Amino acid sequence: MGKIALQQAQRLATLLAGGVRDGGEGSAAASESVSFEEMALLASDLLLEAGPIRLAQVDGALCVGEHHFRRSPASQVELCRLFKEKGVSGVVLKPGVSAADLAVLAHGLAGAAGGAVELADILAAAGIGTIEIRAHDPLTRSYNEAIGVIRRLFVVIESGGVPDTAELLAVAQDLARAALKDPVALLGLTMSKDYDSYSFHHSVNVGVLAMALSASMGHPLAAVAETGIAGFLHDIGKTRIDRNIVIKPGRLTAQEYTEMKRHPEYGAEIISHLAGVSAQVADAVLGHHIRYDRKGYPEWARERAFGIMSSIVAVTDCYDATTTVRAYQPQMQPMQAVEEIRRQAGTWLDRDIVERFLELTGRYPVGSLVRLDSNEIAVVFTPSSDPCGAATVKVVQDSNGTPLAEPMILSLAQSGACIVDLVDPLKQGIDVSDCF
Repeated sequence: MGKIALQQAQRLATLLAGGVRDGGEGSAAASESVSFEEMALLASDLLLEAGPIRLAQVDGALCVGEHHFRRSPASQVELCRLFKEKGVSGVVLKPGVSAADLAVLAHGLAGAAGGAVELADILAAAGIGTIEIRAHDPLTRSYNEAIGVIRRLFVVIESGGVPDTAELLAVAQDLARAALKDPVALLGLTMSKDYDSYSFHHSVNVGVLAMALSASMGHPLAAVAETGIAGFLHDIGKTRIDRNIVIKPGRLTAQEYTEMKRHPEYGAEIISHLAGVSAQVADAVLGHHIRYDRKGYPEWARERAFGIMSSIVAVTDCYDATTTVRAYQPQMQPMQAVEEIRRQAGTWLDRDIVERFLELTGRYPVGSLVRLDSNEIAVVFTPSSDPCGAATVKVVQDSNGTPLAEPMILSLAQSGACIVDLVDPLKQGIDVSDCF
């Protein structure tokens, strides 16, 4: 499948936002509207080129396919607000979508006081199978809230202000409670590495992974939440570094690297002024690059005794960074990232913490693309150390190599299926993040 052109994505977003702004005007009237006819024709062309089209609200901005619109007109901002308010994680347009279908969607988005569930019911009652409404579960909602909280916090600090930490502390508590109930459930959240907000997604992912690991080690709620906050804020010191250095795609000069290495110190100093954030969090941020063998930075702190929180953040930072596309290094698949942190155990990373993390991720980490003994291709959805390789997977291709229109959840233990090999997502043309 091809990709949606930026101009087409922008036009589709504008048309839908305009239709929602006008309240849809009812399906019959709107089906004759030029804007809905144009939207249907555009969607039809894009569906032929790129397959199902997903529109979503991510980090406060509208997304169409792989395009993320950071500067949006008022109508698109309002559409994002409605998505968030109604708990809609995405709207997927499928082949055969008509102007009348799109008008019902717009009318539902403008109303549907019951949120995503009611909106899906409205479409179902109208017999519309060409539009899918995807709803946020509470855990995903907390994750998305964390993205927004961290983004706002970074912006305030970068501008020289002192942020209100109430939102940060609240979302950390929510995610920590979820981690204590089921640490593995948090792993799938970190497959979100989309668009151009790497620093925010990465910071939240490190915090979420750190909470999952801390909870799996039997730590109490307060410790789990604090460890997550340390992960959220581990790179906050980069707000004091020249942005051109932080986002530079090539190798840093010696002088630039020296400055970049100061971000743990800057981060610890910033955190010392944040209300409600403990000194232990600041200490963990200071030490997350000190290395297990004490050959890291800052050099002056190498002799300090850093606690387990810092070691946890170091492991989760390494894992998430290696599985994220960055200008200066290739993206690793989850199994490759596991091998990388295993290789660094005992030098860069605490061996005991690495082993606990590997226990959490299982034989095949969440997001691994695998081949089953039935020759089906699937994405690991819930990991396990069980001999079958995972607890649950999402099958995305049948045994003949045909992509499934709807991925199918499969329990390996119940079905008797087994993972036989890893598969390269790039060679298969599969974006595993679409399954999460």
